[in-house]
Amino acid sequence: MTPAATDDYTIYPSAVAVEPEMAPPAEKQPNTVSRSRGPEFYKPFHYLLLVYLFFYCSRIPEMLPWFHIGLLLQPILLIGMFMTNTTKAIFKTDVGRWMTVFTAWVAICVPTSTWKGGSFQILILAVQALVLLFFMASFIRTLDDCYRVIYVIAVAMAVVGVLSLIKGSGVNQQDLRVGLGAGKDMENTLGDANYLALYVSLGLPFLWFAYTWKRGIVKVALVLMAIPMLATVARTGSRMGLLALAAAALFFLIFASASQRVVLILGGFVCLVVAAMLLPQKITDRFTTFFNPSSAAEVEAAQSAEARKLMFIRSVEVTLEHPLLGVGPGEFMDAEAKEDIAAGKRGLWHYTHNAYTELSSETGIIGMLFFLYAFWRSYRGLSQFRSHFPSARVRRAALCIQMAVLISSIGAFFLSIAYSGILYPVLGLSAAFQLAAARQYKLLQEQTSGALAGQ
Repeated sequence: MTPAATDDYTIYPSAVAVEPEMAPPAEKQPNTVSRSRGPEFYKPFHYLLLVYLFFYCSRIPEMLPWFHIGLLLQPILLIGMFMTNTTKAIFKTDVGRWMTVFTAWVAICVPTSTWKGGSFQILILAVQALVLLFFMASFIRTLDDCYRVIYVIAVAMAVVGVLSLIKGSGVNQQDLRVGLGAGKDMENTLGDANYLALYVSLGLPFLWFAYTWKRGIVKVALVLMAIPMLATVARTGSRMGLLALAAAALFFLIFASASQRVVLILGGFVCLVVAAMLLPQKITDRFTTFFNPSSAAEVEAAQSAEARKLMFIRSVEVTLEHPLLGVGPGEFMDAEAKEDIAAGKRGLWHYTHNAYTELSSETGIIGMLFFLYAFWRSYRGLSQFRSHFPSARVRRAALCIQMAVLISSIGAFFLSIAYSGILYPVLGLSAAFQLAAARQYKLLQEQTSGALAGQ
């Protein structure tokens, strides 16, 4: 039997038998095929990366201004990249290559920006986010490394869910939607209910995967973690969060086993009943809004939807006016307001609330296409592993990461999050997982070919 053609990134599975999805757990064997190439001293940096990712995803440093964990860990991780000779690891993936090209294009757009100083600050954020992808490609080398990252992100989002219910509050006394760091701390990312809903929603697929391979008390704890996470998403009143979860659930139903489908459907039904009974009326009104509102909450929700529609249209107009380089990274709000004032109209003074038109209006259509292609590769590159990898655990991991990419893509349609934030750990995990799974599959193919040759 001829082994499938492989390299470090692209594989064409064909020669290894697929482990059944619901097979009983096999006796643990020495992990000979998942060991990384290269020196093992990358491991300390891997664990430092886990700490960094926990705080990056949970946004805890935003709530503790004195807690500069990123400034402490980033230089150490940079040094680790050079010590382990992995500075070029990110370029083995389509995701890494195209996100590097995208960041370079953001830099090209700065000199022609409406306000160069503001765009330069956005460029700094974009470079820092790209560096996170470099860290993840460098220090996530094996599938076990990927599993630990998934677990850490799940726990980080669970912590966010718990903190939101304990200390979260509304934007004002009349607003019952929960935000973490609301009121005087609204500059915090999670002070916005929609951002909070996206972050916690992203943690749910990771929590499910961790549940499938952890055991004992940890497995029970993971189930309990889902309760505050689901409650937080509901309390945000975010229709974007609800849409993202519904899309992820549908995606899961397509690829899950029959028993998993039953659990999801029954669990979803219970959650809907409990939410209808316990959520404040104002929040349930937001979730049931159509464009014929009948209550104050529905009126507010419909007005919010109309405002977002207006910003979307205006951002498309700005894109068409500046199709090549845009108005400058982060400068849509200023540029749009200046144009309206010059035309004798009142400026809107809002962000686009859409990452895709944020990019098209601020970095031109080319910048948006670079970003979209990297995003697409982060999703599409997982499909072969989700469908054909011999190990059921690897297939489940690929499915959970694809669900996270899907949730991210929906969140990006409603939020201005193109240059930094939660999208980047998802992109980095997808890229690192694809590399690790391709390496392990190649080793499995080599072992299979050697066994067949010895017969």
